[in-house]
Amino acid sequence: MTRGALEEIALSQMAPNATIKRFEDNNATISAFLSGQVQLIAAGNIVAAAILAKNPPRRPEAKFIIKDSPCYVGMNKNEPRLMAKVDDAIAQAKKDGTLNTMSKKWFGQPLPASL
Repeated sequence: MTRGALEEIALSQMAPNATIKRFEDNNATISAFLSGQVQLIAAGNIVAAAILAKNPPRRPEAKFIIKDSPCYVGMNKNEPRLMAKVDDAIAQAKKDGTLNTMSKKWFGQPLPASL
């Protein structure tokens, strides 16, 4: 896993006696997986999607979720009209399936059922 990533912190707490190989950045983690240096990686969906985008012979597949880490839309404080428009856009994209389509395209998996 990548040193300092959320996955490293969470997995280290979940499995304190596990043998964990840490890499300095996501590219090193990806390279270790693709070259067979490691059999498993703990990575976020963006890293997994980057691997899948390269269409390699070794393809990661989700085994379990270490941490459900939400993403946020950032905006200035005290912008209620803007927040309402963003909320409406997200709600519409969820309703018509656009958000799920984007999740499959960019992350290689559908939106979580809990979203």
